[in-house]
Formats: sequence, structure tokens, C-alpha cells
Amino acid sequence: MTDSSPSPGLSARDVERLLASPSPEARIETMAKLVHDLEQGRLTEAERSLALEVMHCFAADAQAAVREAVAWQIRNNPMLTEELAERLVKDVGRVAFPILRDSGSLSDELLLDVLADPDSGKHMAIAGRRAVSARVAGAIVESGNVAVVTTLLRNPGAEVTEPSLHRALDRFGRVRMVSEAAATRPGLPLAVVERLVAFVSDAVRATLAHTHGLSRELVERLTNRGREAATMRLLRPALRGSEDVEAVARWLHANGRFTAALLFRVLCAGDIALFSAGLGAKAGVTSEAARTLAWDDGALGLRAVLKQASVAAVLVPPFQIAIGVAKRMEYEGSDNRRDDFQAEVMGELFAALTPTNDWVVDDLLLQLFDGASDDVIDRALDQAGLPFAPVRTGT
Repeated sequence: MTDSSPSPGLSARDVERLLASPSPEARIETMAKLVHDLEQGRLTEAERSLALEVMHCFAADAQAAVREAVAWQIRNNPMLTEELAERLVKDVGRVAFPILRDSGSLSDELLLDVLADPDSGKHMAIAGRRAVSARVAGAIVESGNVAVVTTLLRNPGAEVTEPSLHRALDRFGRVRMVSEAAATRPGLPLAVVERLVAFVSDAVRATLAHTHGLSRELVERLTNRGREAATMRLLRPALRGSEDVEAVARWLHANGRFTAALLFRVLCAGDIALFSAGLGAKAGVTSEAARTLAWDDGALGLRAVLKQASVAAVLVPPFQIAIGVAKRMEYEGSDNRRDDFQAEVMGELFAALTPTNDWVVDDLLLQLFDGASDDVIDRALDQAGLPFAPVRTGT
């Protein structure tokens, strides 16, 4: 490297200045000229080798500002070797950020290793890369905070699989910026669209409906389905004793939330006490009376109390089958047999009632798969002998 190198390249005077005044600013300016010379191809092979050694020294500088400047200078430059990239991405966030976001040469293994670091700034950089593989996107969805997941979903270069989309909605679906970011992704699977309809604003819901050809009636049904699934998730921790159950049932009924669909979901989820309390509240009788009528061996008792509770007559058979399973299994709502009951009741319902020409019954049955575990669903399908798997909208 000689004095003849034209500005802004590195000169012998710059090296002398660096040695005489080793301030961070001087090193950063020297490093910038060094990069310029390397990019312009003005150096001999020996000079280039020496320059790369100097660059590695700058990348290990004690001052973070110098290391950060190195990262910005070579983030998408051929001189960024694998060794240098690994050193920089494992540095503090401000140094790692430009390499993680802009370098196209980083392997998925290295990115996944970095994602194990709790530094959200690094997660954000990876989420914003020009291209994000499905493996890396899945790891971001699992460990990233709400801002990082939003950035990922807004990134058109990110390959976000259907399971990862569901997981993102499981974690942050009710956060508006997450659900709306998911809604703008092209080519969404129908199961994801169904979940999003319940989360997003009216304006985004209209866009989803138009993009995916959903009718207004279907959008309304999906919205209600989402509300009922969310209600069940929120209710379970509150049901600690009989007084809690009665209070929850009265509150839901008073607020118009104890729909026939929610009542059926409660029954098939194995929450027998809440089902009896809810049926009683809707029918204007006590929980005990509702339970006695519903569990009566004849069909008239159940039909009468459901009619009193304003449940459509077409839905009587699904309720009959579910209660029949509970009676046969002598199931009273215990947690240790809940999965067995759910698998049994779901399998028997689908075996007995599908196919049907009544969309009200179809819609009621498909809701059973919202939030059920894959194990319960698979056992139910095996029992029913079904050749298909209904849409799974949660895990």
C-alpha cells in the first residue's frame, strides 16, 4: 500500500496517522479506506492478504464502535469470510445486526445458533433478511417477541409454513399488528384465513373475505366460532368449584354468550358441570333439573330442555350422541379421562352424523376440532373411519 494510492484509498500517511493517534474515529476512517482499496482491486496479492489481516484485527477491536463500523462496511461484501461472519454475528447486537440482516452468505445453522441467543435485536435482524428459510422462520415464530414475529410476517421473503402461521397466531393472534401482518401474506391456507377472521379488524376482515372469496355469512360464522373458541380457553382456569361454574354460566347467559354452539363445545370438551349449569341458565331451570332432563333415558327430556333453551331441533341428535357417550363411559368431567372422552365423543359424532346435508350440524361438528390436540383428533378420526381430516385451526 503506497503513497500513490489515490484518495479515498488507504495511504502510508493514513497508517502513520493510525499509529500516532489510535482513536476509534481514526481506526474507523482507516478501515473505511482499507475496504475501499480492497473493493477497487488496487492492491497486490501481498497487500490484499495484509489488508484482510488488518480487517480481522479491526473486527476484534476493543471498541464496539470500530467493530460495528467493520460490520456495516463488509455486511454484503465478498471479503466477509465465514470465520469473520461467525465472529461478528456472535458479537453484541449493534455489531451483529448489519451482518445478520444483510449478508446473504450465512447458513441456516449459524442463524439458528444465533436465535438461541435471547438478544431480540439479533432476532429482529434475522426476521428482516431478504430471504428467510422455513426452518429459520419457524424458530423465530417460536422464540421471537411480538415485534420480531410481526417483522417476519411482514417480510415477503420469509418462507412461513402453515404450522408456523398457526403457532404465530397461538402466541400473538390477538395482538392487532401480528394478526394484520399475517392477513397481508399472499396465498394463505384456508385454515389460517378462518382463524384470522376472528382476530382482525372489520376492514382487514373485508379484505380477507374478498381475497379468498368468502361469503358474508361464512365470515360471520367464522367470527362467532373464533369468539367461542376463545371463550373456552379463557373459561377453563376459572372453573375451580361449583359456585364458580354457576357464576360463569349465569354471566355468559346474561351477556348473550352462551350460544348453542358454545353449549355443545362445553359438553364435548368434557366440562359436564358447566354444560348443566349453562343449559339450566338458558332453559330457566336449575342445573340439577337440566342435568336430570338431559340425562333422561328417553329422548323427550333432552328434547324438551333443549327446546326451552332455544336450541334448534336439528341440533338435538348431536347433543343426544355426546350425552350418550358420557353416560356409557360414566364420565362426570374428571381431567384424567378428559382426552379419552373427547376422542370417543368426537369419533362417534362424526361416524354417526357425517355426511349431512344440514350446514348447521356440519358447522357445529367442525367446531369440535378448534383447539383439540392432534392426538385427540387422530384418535377420533380413526374411530370414525373417516378418510379425511377436517380443518385443524389450533394446537
